[in-house]
Amino acid sequence: MKVLKPLIGVALVALLAVCVADQLSAQTGPSEQADSKASKSTDPIPRAALLTERGRQLAEELRMLKRSRDSMGSKHPTLPLVNKKIEAIQEQLEAWEPAVGAPPPNPFHPEQESKPQMNDYDLRQIVIRLTKRVELLEKRVAELEGK
Repeated sequence: MKVLKPLIGVALVALLAVCVADQLSAQTGPSEQADSKASKSTDPIPRAALLTERGRQLAEELRMLKRSRDSMGSKHPTLPLVNKKIEAIQEQLEAWEPAVGAPPPNPFHPEQESKPQMNDYDLRQIVIRLTKRVELLEKRVAELEGK
């Protein structure tokens, strides 16, 4: 009986805290966390962006900026700068989306889904990497022919 009274007191205090929290949330409206979850679902990152190193970096930076924005108050002095940076990154990520509709089907394997299109920056990165690999292979072939 001595242990039961403190447990009842703790339960009543917990119930009171839950009721007060519900009343406060009803007065202040929906929480900002619900708004941030909704914004995550409305701003998907293009699949083609996730296939490239630059796209993954932009996606990570966008995620971090959104998290920072969600933790800031509406009167935070750097909030406008963070919002501008988020918009700029979203514009860059839109470059990976196909310009008109879906990418064309693959004529060699029509049953396979075609790869998403890439932007000019990533195509340049791939060309540079391939050029370096070709140069290395040419050197190796020259060495092997010399033996």
